[in-house]
Amino acid sequence: MKIIDNLLSEPDFDLIKKRLVYSNDLSWGWSPQKVFKDDGTDTLVSMIYQGHEPKQKDHFVTLYTLFNEVLDVVSWYRIKINCTWKRQEYRVYGYHQDYGKHSDERVKHAKTAIFYCTTTDGPTVFDEPHESVDCIENRLVIFDGSRKHSGTTHTEGNERRIVINFNYF
Repeated sequence: MKIIDNLLSEPDFDLIKKRLVYSNDLSWGWSPQKVFKDDGTDTLVSMIYQGHEPKQKDHFVTLYTLFNEVLDVVSWYRIKINCTWKRQEYRVYGYHQDYGKHSDERVKHAKTAIFYCTTTDGPTVFDEPHESVDCIENRLVIFDGSRKHSGTTHTEGNERRIVINFNYF
């Protein structure tokens, strides 16, 4: 696992906030679940790239420009933005792998990165070994795509926990 704090320059991070975090042109979809069916967590999801094509081209170009080199991307698999709200109590959403249950050999080389757009007390937690990464704005965590992880609820900090999830080779 690799953690990079203050990844983006102040102007670049301001660009992320302006074009993505606080933008009215980002398309969001509501989901009644965060990770698993009927998990009881309302979530907003904005799909930026999936199925070998940008879903929101202008936003993809912004993210590609800022992250492609630092992540050393050969090929994108998926980019999505997740938004959850402050809760009364702490809860782990559910350990999962972003690539699902693929048995394809290529998935063994997949990477996942999470970029934190807001600061909250809702860390990303990892299973085997048990570790956590605090949700601090402008922080990037990169890890093996087969590693089980989970977001968590938050009770302090920004009203919204917003992360950009990158899956790539």
